[in-house]
Amino acid sequence: MPEFTASTTLRCSAAALRQYLGATAKIPLISDPELELEVLEAPDQVTADAIIEFRITAFGFKQRMQHRYTEVGDTEIVAEQVEGPTRTWVHRQSIAVNDDGTCVLTDHVEFEPPGGMMGFVLTEASIRESLEDGMVFRYEALRGFLETSGD
Repeated sequence: MPEFTASTTLRCSAAALRQYLGATAKIPLISDPELELEVLEAPDQVTADAIIEFRITAFGFKQRMQHRYTEVGDTEIVAEQVEGPTRTWVHRQSIAVNDDGTCVLTDHVEFEPPGGMMGFVLTEASIRESLEDGMVFRYEALRGFLETSGD
């Protein structure tokens, strides 16, 4: 199964980062604007077994998706696709604390591209490229929101 991992160091507390990542209303703010991510239904804060339903525009298609939060803790959030275009999608967000007061956010995604006609558009390479571009935006947005807040 293909995997993608990216990480960044942020000048904020792990608690501030975790709180931000757990607020479902903030997900569109740290998502690549080209995706036009719209949260359709979700709890205010992520909790284990909660489902988030959202819509994105990717590769010219509007897609409605559902993810279930399977693991939620102080330093980790894991969401698995329940419904969506890929065969498999598991996104693990992990936070590690550094001695200098910074923290490292690591995003690890395991995915399996779709089959059928959609598989000709959503290839492993195109998904990987979208993840790379999306993480660049995500990490810059998180810096803007968290590093300027004074925490």
